[in-house]
Amino acid sequence: MTEQAAQSVVEVGVPRVWSDRSLWARASVGIVRFLKSKPLGTFGILVIGVMLIMAIFANQLDRYDPKLVFKGGGPNPNYDAELAAKAKTDISVRLQHDELVFIEFLDDVILANERPSSEHWLGTDTFGRDLYARIIHGARVSLYVGIGAALLAVIVGTVLGVVSAYFSGVVDVVIQRFVDSLQAFPGLILLLLMIQVVDQPSLPYITLALGILGIAPVIRIVRSAVLTTREETYILAARSVGASDGRIMMSHILPNIMAPIIVIFSTSISVYVLAEAGLAFLGFGDPTAISWGKMVNEGRLLGASEPLMALWTGLAITIAVLGFSLFGDALRDALDPRLRGRGGGRPGF
Repeated sequence: MTEQAAQSVVEVGVPRVWSDRSLWARASVGIVRFLKSKPLGTFGILVIGVMLIMAIFANQLDRYDPKLVFKGGGPNPNYDAELAAKAKTDISVRLQHDELVFIEFLDDVILANERPSSEHWLGTDTFGRDLYARIIHGARVSLYVGIGAALLAVIVGTVLGVVSAYFSGVVDVVIQRFVDSLQAFPGLILLLLMIQVVDQPSLPYITLALGILGIAPVIRIVRSAVLTTREETYILAARSVGASDGRIMMSHILPNIMAPIIVIFSTSISVYVLAEAGLAFLGFGDPTAISWGKMVNEGRLLGASEPLMALWTGLAITIAVLGFSLFGDALRDALDPRLRGRGGGRPGF
């Protein structure tokens, strides 16, 4: 049998194995299986997708300018001319009735705390601004801080973690003492101290502060992964053929520890979104930004009489944090070798 005929027999008689498929084919099949086997993770992906659409197309979805103050127009149906005339000479009359009774036209009256309607789907806030538009634009701030802080923490933490574990010795000691110094203080206290350094914290500065706080746990996790990887046979083989330290770290170690790094990144976004909302709620956020946390605080000041503002914004924060958390947990289950195969079927990735 010729070589060409033998090859044809193999191609016809032996089906292609999983490893023979292209990268895109394997990725597509893996994503489909992930979506089918992880329904909670799929819900998280949908939430993340909606948030991304809100953030990217906020100017097309907002309906109104989020900073526009709505005011009433035309005659006031509650106006009482007789009481208004009496109030000019008797101040006690004004104290006994609502202020709207004495206003003839509503042109200068702010439509504050309006109920949901066809014009304002979620109502208005204390300053007469459309709540729906402000929640849409608030998604931009949450994603900006959440993804930005997560990228900073993961990139810097991964570099330091790999270097610390690979070189060991003095380098490891110095980096680990840096980690200990970051973790010696309670996270909230250290964060507030960093925020108080500047007179008016901006979103980039808040993102930087949150990212710095997240470096220490990333270093710990990456260092542990590298310590178990650097003594593998393929690493020893690369050293024996004269591969440089940089090449070994970039080409052999880093690709094999990407699973925990991806999980850290995906799960930490929800933490940073919640942290930014907490800072804004306490009054330490960017005063010029449309932040969900600041909106919840403004709604809280209204009390139980006007609960919608705090309700809608708090619901947005809850769904966003829940979406990122569910996706991160599902991704961890799919990438963690100890959890693969639960529930039967091929792993998601």
